[in-house]
Amino acid sequence: MMWGRGCPERGGASGGRPTRVPVLAAAMAVVFTADVHAQDRSVGILQDAAERYGAVETLCADFTQHLRVPLLGSERTGTGRLCQSVPNLFAMRFDDPAGDLIIVDGLFAWVYFPSNDAKTVLKTSADQSAGGRDFHREFLEDPESKYDVTYEGAEELEVWTTFRLRMVPMRPMDYETATVWIDQNGSVLRRLELEYPNGNIRTITLDNVGFGADPGPDYFSFAPPDGALVMVR
Repeated sequence: MMWGRGCPERGGASGGRPTRVPVLAAAMAVVFTADVHAQDRSVGILQDAAERYGAVETLCADFTQHLRVPLLGSERTGTGRLCQSVPNLFAMRFDDPAGDLIIVDGLFAWVYFPSNDAKTVLKTSADQSAGGRDFHREFLEDPESKYDVTYEGAEELEVWTTFRLRMVPMRPMDYETATVWIDQNGSVLRRLELEYPNGNIRTITLDNVGFGADPGPDYFSFAPPDGALVMVR
C-alpha cells in the first residue's frame, strides 16, 4: 500500500503495518467535542428562551395548528388565539373551527370541541394538563433535566430565522418526541411539533406573540354548555 506517490509505506519502529490508532482516537475526540458543543448550544438556546418567557406573567399569540393522522389518512388545520398566565392559566380558543377550545383555569383543564361533538366536555385536573399546553413550563424550563436535546441547526421558518431543536422526553409523556423552533431574534418560540406513539403529528405555529398581553378576566374561564355531558378523567 502506498501513502503517496514515491513514498514508502509508513510503519512503526519495526517497519510493520501502519499505526492508525492515534488518527482514529483524534477523529473520535473531534466528534465527541462537536457533540458536547452542540449539547451546550442546545441548552444555551433553551435557557435564553426560558429567561425571556420567565420575565413575563402573561403572553398571547395567534396560532395555527395542523394535525396529521396517518392511520386515517386525514389532516386538519385550525387557527385561533392562545394565551398563558402564571402560574397555571392557559387558554387555546379557536376561531376556526369556531368555538373549539382548551382551557386550564388553575384547578381544571377543559377540552371542548363542538366541531366534533357539541354534547361532550372533557374535564381533568390542572396537574394532568401538562405535556405541551404550558409551553414555557414544559419545553423551556429546566430542559436538560427532562429531555435529551439535539441541536439540528438553523432553519428559515416562514418569515423567521430559527434554531431547530429535537427533544426526547426522559420520562413518560403522551408524546414520543418534540421539535421546537426558537427565533434567533429575541428567543421567541415560533413552532412546536409533537409526535405521538400512534403516529399522529401535531404542529403549532405562533405569530404576533405579545409578552405582557392582557387577554381579559374571562379568557381563562369556561362553563360547560347546558345539557353537555362532562366526562371526568
